[in-house]
Amino acid sequence: MAVMSFTLLTGCGSDPVYDDLENFLNVEMKEVTENYTKITTEVGTWETLEDDAAIKKSIDDTLLPLVNGSLEKLKDINPETEEVKAIKDKYVKMMDAYKAGFEALSEGCETQDEATVNAGNDKLVEAVELLDGYNKALEELAKEHGSEVEY
Repeated sequence: MAVMSFTLLTGCGSDPVYDDLENFLNVEMKEVTENYTKITTEVGTWETLEDDAAIKKSIDDTLLPLVNGSLEKLKDINPETEEVKAIKDKYVKMMDAYKAGFEALSEGCETQDEATVNAGNDKLVEAVELLDGYNKALEELAKEHGSEVEY
């Protein structure tokens, strides 16, 4: 989910939602988007990991710091319009689900508790669904304001 650019397709004049969304995506979310790319890259390495201890290390040393860093950065982002605040809230909810999922998986790897691992996996599935919802809402808002999101 790397937002590469946000471009104006039609219209002219001042649109506070457009301006806020452009700033949100192209400026304020830059570090958060970079972190998300690192998260997906790290999770992609799990196929090559030998055991649960290696997955736990990946979660504890890489993934949770990236998620927590993103959540901290998101606290400092204050959109000016209600529409963009709603988009940001969707992203925060998604990152919270990732955090809960990774925490449960880390615990499950340590305790070897299958129910905890399953709960973690379920939370990660929820996070992906929330990401889909975020992307759809983002694309709809951009379209409503004569813009598009390019990935």
